[in-house]
Amino acid sequence: MADTLTFDPFDAEQTHAIAAIARRLVEEAPVLRLDSGFVMVSRYEDVKRILLNNIVFANAGGFRPTGLRVPIEDCTIGELDPPEHGPIRRLAMGAAAGPGAVESMRGFARESSRELLDAILARGRGDLVGEFSILLTNRVIAKLLGVPLVKGDWLAEQAEIILTSDIPVTNTANGKFGYKAAFPEFTNFIDDLVRRRMSGDEEKNDAVARIIATAKEAGEAPRETIVRMVLIQLLLGGSATTRDFLGSIFHELILKPELHRAIRDDRSLVPAAVEEGLRLWPPVLFVIRTCAQDAEIGGVPLAKGQRVIAAIAAANRDPSVYSDPDSFRLDRKDPPTHFSFGLGSHFCVGNQLARMESQEALDVFVERVEPGSLRTVPGFALRYMPTPFLFGPVDLPVERVA
Repeated sequence: MADTLTFDPFDAEQTHAIAAIARRLVEEAPVLRLDSGFVMVSRYEDVKRILLNNIVFANAGGFRPTGLRVPIEDCTIGELDPPEHGPIRRLAMGAAAGPGAVESMRGFARESSRELLDAILARGRGDLVGEFSILLTNRVIAKLLGVPLVKGDWLAEQAEIILTSDIPVTNTANGKFGYKAAFPEFTNFIDDLVRRRMSGDEEKNDAVARIIATAKEAGEAPRETIVRMVLIQLLLGGSATTRDFLGSIFHELILKPELHRAIRDDRSLVPAAVEEGLRLWPPVLFVIRTCAQDAEIGGVPLAKGQRVIAAIAAANRDPSVYSDPDSFRLDRKDPPTHFSFGLGSHFCVGNQLARMESQEALDVFVERVEPGSLRTVPGFALRYMPTPFLFGPVDLPVERVA
């Protein structure tokens, strides 16, 4: 394997092929030393161990190149270690998964899914990513934030610009370092929203208000920059991962009308279909950890400071854990937990929201679209989002079958 595989975790073309080579990674090179100095781990149990043990496998550095230092307000929650991680994670939990927050969005997500999909079907053609999944996820986030829904479409445009830039990896875009400098209109909008809520001028029970209330309950007055950081994660993480996943599963249903028909005929299968899709096409392909002390994985010694890639996309297809691992199966009985939302203390805070949106969007799709009635437009070539650790189609233009 080492003679035939070169892998650069910052080259999207290579990272997007993890699922395609998952079987070889798991069976032939479960702990693979890369020329870049990273070590990639692919077996289910080994990845599970890394995700659960944040003391040995620290999160500092996240998806960044080795040595890049990023200020906390530009970090993701997933690249924070104690003592910062716990309090900031609690703020994010209050925003994305406060009491009743997810279920209160379900009806809105379904109504929005119908509106967006019906507009495409009425025209007979459209982009299931650009005109459906992107707009849906950002409209839900806009409603969570308590901002006018028209802003949801604007936020979708901003999120696409940001996520197709280099800032998720290098923290630099437009020749400037950090979100505030690189995307001033986007961050000014968030800062203004935070200031209005913190001043008490607007009393709303929305994600921003819940972040502030959660901080005050802990006896702290939250810094505006930290609230902005949490909201950026909600906006970008909450929209990107769900839009990517929906694009992947819609593409699969278009390619496989028989799968579409099976779900349409038994809508109780929608939750299982979402979980199976998440297993096969995790929106986050891998995470990177740093050894905080000497360790070993799969009998391979790792020195303190070693950067380790936990290949979620490969672990989710480990044949020792999942039978027929590369197939979309609706009949799996109590399958082991996939790692597409992470595990342990860094389990995705927005997992409930993402699952709800995905279930409603998928249910509306199979309800509204006759199996085999849509196809990708002539000349369509599947392209993936350019961020190396994210996985999902850039677009999915479709048309009615004549």
